[in-house]
Amino acid sequence: MRLLWMDILKILAIFGVILLHVSAPFVVPFEKSREWWIGNIYDSSTRWCVPLFVMASGALLLRKAEQIQLRKWLWSRVGRILVPFLSWSIIYFFYRIHFKGENALGVADFFPMLLSEPIYYHLWFVYMLIVLYLFAPGISVLVNKAAPAHVWYLVGLWFFWASVLPIINKPLNFETYFTSGMDDYSALHLSGYFLLGHMLKDRYARTGMHLFLVAALFFAALALTIIGTYLLSESRGEFRPFFYRYDSVSVVVMTVSLFLLVKSLFHTRDTPGESGIERVEMRSPRLLHRIGMSVFGIYLVHALMLESLSYGYFGFIIDHTSFLGKDIAPEGGLPLFAVSIFVFSLLSIFVIRYIPIIRDIFT
Repeated sequence: MRLLWMDILKILAIFGVILLHVSAPFVVPFEKSREWWIGNIYDSSTRWCVPLFVMASGALLLRKAEQIQLRKWLWSRVGRILVPFLSWSIIYFFYRIHFKGENALGVADFFPMLLSEPIYYHLWFVYMLIVLYLFAPGISVLVNKAAPAHVWYLVGLWFFWASVLPIINKPLNFETYFTSGMDDYSALHLSGYFLLGHMLKDRYARTGMHLFLVAALFFAALALTIIGTYLLSESRGEFRPFFYRYDSVSVVVMTVSLFLLVKSLFHTRDTPGESGIERVEMRSPRLLHRIGMSVFGIYLVHALMLESLSYGYFGFIIDHTSFLGKDIAPEGGLPLFAVSIFVFSLLSIFVIRYIPIIRDIFT
């Protein structure tokens, strides 16, 4: 489906992931410097990236998952991401050996490592996505047959468990028995976004005032993330990423607000019809849709492009503070580095998708 708002959401999300990864070295370790603040602002401004991916998946998949034969669903969805995931895991495994100097690794270590940890840091996302896809047919039956109030009840429980209880647990150092001990990157911790994507897929701001309020919520949550991260880190004398967590209250508000903003701005448009002005769903231009379809591949390859550009594997260097041999301040260097990674990743995926033999293997 060439839905304009969906393609924009996915492209925003992947660019947010890239900008988050290029700004991360500036926030760890904590120090009161201009560079740290620049990294904190950029990193805080993109914490919605992964949750936005999950919301987009919920909006697309949960509407009809239970209507598709289970075997067909598992092959068309899980199988479609599993093959590229395995292929890129192999590439990153040998990249670690031959380019990162991890000579202690051997071929026999691949599958035990694959089952116990991501082969490369960004691939954790695919593990989480596979789990959500495996549960999607059952969740789809639940959310489509249950009354909306019951689904919102589940969303509320998730928000309280994943977002509110940690406020008591971590900053106040009081751990309740109900507090989850699961990894913050687990599918369970991010499952609420899956439900939220489905529940908000038909919602949008209907007036300019509603749009203004949604935008105000986004910037208020962003300010809380930026300032809260500084105050908490300053009080502890070290970087504390509590407000950076994908299920923190401020990130939940940012993600939902951005989802609704994009949905409201790019959902429908007025067009003349036989009975007067009609609201018609906005479709993506072909190029934009092709970029949206390439987002998963961009995610898989972007870590390799990040290091290829910063280490000069292409014969030139683009990194956080330099561009083709010219020094550049980090406030401009970080987004320029992110744009460069995005463009090189996109071009590589476009080339791969033009080759039928390897298209399905790597994208």
